[in-house]
Amino acid sequence: MLLRVSRFLAGLVLGVLLWWAATPAYNYVLAPATQLLLHADRRLAPLVLVPQERKIFVTSATPIPTATIPADQLTYNIILLLALFASNERAWCLANLRGLAIALAILFASHCVSLLISIESTYALRQGAWSEAHYGDAGTNFWLTAELVFRIVGMFGVVFAAWWGLSHSKSVST
Repeated sequence: MLLRVSRFLAGLVLGVLLWWAATPAYNYVLAPATQLLLHADRRLAPLVLVPQERKIFVTSATPIPTATIPADQLTYNIILLLALFASNERAWCLANLRGLAIALAILFASHCVSLLISIESTYALRQGAWSEAHYGDAGTNFWLTAELVFRIVGMFGVVFAAWWGLSHSKSVST
């Protein structure tokens, strides 16, 4: 048990260092991937996502207001993912590393969705007259709820589900 806790803590430290150092570069991958998802909403399709250190600046050539999204607040769940995979027995075995790679891909997809939800929520709630003109009460409530649920439950639920599913399958335990 003590060994598992020490591996978890080592993974936690590694996760914090990796997240802190890699976030600015990661945002250069996250922004264009999420940009593709924005095309699903014609109101927000003209937006351009510009990575700026730990944030993503949202701008447009059209009269849509600008916004700044703190992207690092949407991606820190990688710390927990790395800590959980590090706590597994035989953390460096091929099956565990393969599970971690798959979990990282799942986490990347969730980060794109999380950024999209945060952008929608920002434009539905925090853009004054523009928000009122383009979102009704139902839309505003939906995006507020979606952002709160994802930030409170979803971010960590994705991590635990990916870790549990990929660490406790037959391929990882053999």
